[in-house]
Amino acid sequence: MNTLSLPPAARLQLAEQIAQNGTFIHGLANAQGVICCTAFVVIEQCEAATHVRIELGDSLNSITLARRADTGERVARFLEELANGVTPSSVPEVDEYLLVDDLELTLREAIRLGRGTHGLPVDDLDLCLLLNPAFTDRQRTSFRFEVNGASLTLPLLLPTDRKLAYELLAACVHELVANYRSSAA
Repeated sequence: MNTLSLPPAARLQLAEQIAQNGTFIHGLANAQGVICCTAFVVIEQCEAATHVRIELGDSLNSITLARRADTGERVARFLEELANGVTPSSVPEVDEYLLVDDLELTLREAIRLGRGTHGLPVDDLDLCLLLNPAFTDRQRTSFRFEVNGASLTLPLLLPTDRKLAYELLAACVHELVANYRSSAA
């Protein structure tokens, strides 16, 4: 069997990238050093953990890990197990996925994409976040919210800093939900 692994330089690079946000491309090599496949590694820093999504061929896999000194190595092992067709088992999440809720992941993914309609996981509310390029500055993103298909807010500019953008959207969602629930009571 031809075992694939990250070359040492890519392993070091991934260990540095694990503390950043972004999409990173890594090639996996066979024993002769020939790159046989390419993985797209999407890293998102969440409040209490790091969320990693790996696109490898037709597969899409994700893992959420607590921030530790060995997180880069754990992601490298996860990637290699996926590339070799092994069910990832040497990188147990051990409830680390609980460090990040669905709302945070959805908001961070929406910010990363910078466009689209994103259904927000709020139990009793059909709340959507809509992102589009701003009319005044195509390099910026505008956002607005809809509830049950009706526009709830006017379009506003999203901060270009991803951390600030997340903080703003999370605060808006929590405020909108609280106001909606109090008015419905």
